[in-house]
Amino acid sequence: MDFLVLGPLAVLDRQGVELTPTPPKVREVLALLLLRNQSLVLTSELVDELWPDSPPVSALSTLQTYIYKLRNILSEGYGERSTVLRTRPHGYMLAVPQECVDSYHFDRLTSEGNAALADGDPGRAADLLSQALALWRGPALADVTGGSLLSAYGTALEEGRLRALELRIDVDLRLGRHRKAVSELKTLVNDHPLQEVFHIQLMLALHRSGRRPEALDVYQRLRTLLVEELGVEPSSRAQAMHQAVLSSASSLEVPASEGQVTIAPDRAEEEPAPSPAQLPPDVLDFTTRVDSLQAILDGLASPRNELAPVVSLSGMTGVGKTVLAVHAAHLLRQTFPDGQLFARLRGSTGDPADPADVLAGFLSAAGMTDDRIPAGLEERVAAFRTWVAPRKVLIVLDDAATAAQIQPLLPGCPPSGTIITGRAGLNGLVGAVHVRLDLLTPADCVELLQNIIGRTLADGERQAAEVIAQLCGRLPLAIRAAGARLSSTGWPLKKLAERLIGASRRLDELAFADLNVRDRLLESYRQLGEEERRFLRLLSLLPGPVFTANGVAKLLEWDSDTVDKLLLQLVENHFLRVLMHNADDIVYTLHELVRFFAYEQVEQELGHYDGSSDDSDLL
Repeated sequence: MDFLVLGPLAVLDRQGVELTPTPPKVREVLALLLLRNQSLVLTSELVDELWPDSPPVSALSTLQTYIYKLRNILSEGYGERSTVLRTRPHGYMLAVPQECVDSYHFDRLTSEGNAALADGDPGRAADLLSQALALWRGPALADVTGGSLLSAYGTALEEGRLRALELRIDVDLRLGRHRKAVSELKTLVNDHPLQEVFHIQLMLALHRSGRRPEALDVYQRLRTLLVEELGVEPSSRAQAMHQAVLSSASSLEVPASEGQVTIAPDRAEEEPAPSPAQLPPDVLDFTTRVDSLQAILDGLASPRNELAPVVSLSGMTGVGKTVLAVHAAHLLRQTFPDGQLFARLRGSTGDPADPADVLAGFLSAAGMTDDRIPAGLEERVAAFRTWVAPRKVLIVLDDAATAAQIQPLLPGCPPSGTIITGRAGLNGLVGAVHVRLDLLTPADCVELLQNIIGRTLADGERQAAEVIAQLCGRLPLAIRAAGARLSSTGWPLKKLAERLIGASRRLDELAFADLNVRDRLLESYRQLGEEERRFLRLLSLLPGPVFTANGVAKLLEWDSDTVDKLLLQLVENHFLRVLMHNADDIVYTLHELVRFFAYEQVEQELGHYDGSSDDSDLL
């Protein structure tokens, strides 16, 4: 069977008889499955595409009916027992041979055309690119009324067509076919008035055809359009072509022979973009978290289903999520040879990163120029997933806010993989491996402190190091701040241990340059709701760090449902940890540094409301 998406949607059997479904929504389902051929399409994506505003109660059963109809159509070409349309957990996958889809041939011919041009054979390049463009029968999926996802895929396909068309015209101009190109370029300039490259090529074609005044007029009309519509001047490339035409520069002449590939001044030679390598430096003092590290490596080694592998790291502020993610990513560079992308999503701040901005950065790192990066989020998602689909790229998303923020940044299919860090668990990610980081062991704390100091501890110093580790709550960020202070001051370990004993100044001591426990806790604290913040402050007033849910409810004289809800919120945001469950109650613990921080917030609140120095009465 043949499946055509480069124009009106069409399904043809081996004899060329059309089997295309007629119901509009069945066509939508087929189109999305074809564009994701051999990859999973989530049920949720199909429902959102079919009913973007308000899915009916019967959405899932209706979708199953559409799938049944498609299976009947496919059975006419592949037989009744065909498994090309497969039901998978959370979705469906169409697995027809790639060569049965016209978009595959377009991509193949375009790639071969680029390769021929790189090999110095512009004639063959022009033929291959012409064959690729001949596959188009109109706008992609012209008769399919799709939602945002299909619209984005259609835009990406159209962008690919325009790139191939631009390159084929460029090759034609190199081969001296400028007179033939003029009429085609005039149509393109009219159809795509904001595509500067077609204006530039038209100027060159007109100049070589002896129509210099018309070439200059093209520039003036382009400039007027850009100034009036966008308030900008033409690009430096367009201005350079204008100046070259004005001066009748010799560089505009046709190359001497077809074998001699001279780069026209309207288009700089495009070297293949280097593989992106955006990872921050690996830490030299990494302290092994053998089990957690192995879980990451195993989770990314191979996909467990048709989804691209995703590993999510969660844990309290300062527990070392970013350090571990970056370390693992460096170890995996050879596994993902086509590049590593890194983005800070600022989830623990009040200003989380916009996925559209992150995607623009990724596309730029992939070699896409600013004028080619699509404007909308859905279009950028499609462009990014199109670029990443044939590659093995590792994506590290640090400090994520929500699953919704992450979803547009994930590859659509293997073999690329993603590591995500976030303070709160990101349980909404389908198919992800979740790794929760706990505090370091006492031995790992001492090893980390020793690595930061840069020398082996003497026997008499190890006891002081163990005390420092305990006073730091075995929190990696606190250990790093303590180690940095020791390295800077040259203090004996015993002196720092003594300074850390006093609760009133412990957070002051655990602040060194950007290693600041208080500041990091404050960022996370501000992301809590007011009710959760108040509850955390109240917990800091308890006699000790360990307590039960029933005990807190009785002490505060609150109903148990309210207390349970607030405790759960603080656990999910890693401000509390569950120590144990028993038959009637749950035992929680509040990390000592979190407890000191929350008590500071109590003091600030008291000072704000009272204004006196006598806070003890209020307590």
